[in-house]
Amino acid sequence: MRDVVAVRLRQARRLCGGLLAGLLLMPPGGAQAALAVTGTRFIYPAGTSALTVRVGNNGEAPILLQAWLDKGDMGTDPSGLAVPFVLSPPIARLEPQQRSALVVRYTGESLPGDRESVFWINFLEVPPRTTAEANVLRVAYRLRMKLLYRPAGLAGEADEAIRQVTWRLEQGPQAGGQTALLAISRAPYYVSLPQLALGEGKQVINWQGITIEPFGTTRIALPVAKKAAAQATAIHYQVAIDSGETRSGSARIQP
Repeated sequence: MRDVVAVRLRQARRLCGGLLAGLLLMPPGGAQAALAVTGTRFIYPAGTSALTVRVGNNGEAPILLQAWLDKGDMGTDPSGLAVPFVLSPPIARLEPQQRSALVVRYTGESLPGDRESVFWINFLEVPPRTTAEANVLRVAYRLRMKLLYRPAGLAGEADEAIRQVTWRLEQGPQAGGQTALLAISRAPYYVSLPQLALGEGKQVINWQGITIEPFGTTRIALPVAKKAAAQATAIHYQVAIDSGETRSGSARIQP
């Protein structure tokens, strides 16, 4: 899923190795991001020599694009990250309306063979410098998208993995005193839910960007103000599939 994140100037300098000195990252206001990325998540099947990620500049001025991968630790200095992939080029200049590509290659380090592994591709768009820019606040945008490494021979189909997820509500001391929705997966695939809803009417609880891990239990806390939703008997969701599309569905909550 695409995230536009805000970080302080100190973090920006760390993330970009000084490239963004004097640049403050902020959530978008009136300004619009020019960077376009084709896709919402990326699948890297085992045995693939390389994965191509298409990018472009939809703006009217040049931009500088920095890209790197992480394991989910989005605040870590990219120079200190160890991931089993090489992404090139790490820095590129895109002219207005230019289209280009980044190439991701697996370097062969050992990864689990019975389930997918998840990494994140970061895209940082640096805006152009304008004239008379002293003391001018510049806005940059950062997007993060999943990169899933998929071993060969996994059981079942990735697009049907949601059917191997069961749901139940957990209450009491085992939930830390707070009611939680549990998603229990028997699938070797990551399940990405852009939208998830529990309950009906005024008591409905909506979440965005939920990821369910393979062969694990994902706990999703319920807001205390909507305890009545704990009586719900079904969840409704939008699930992302390999094509980049989403499917709607629902599932019963197990007793």
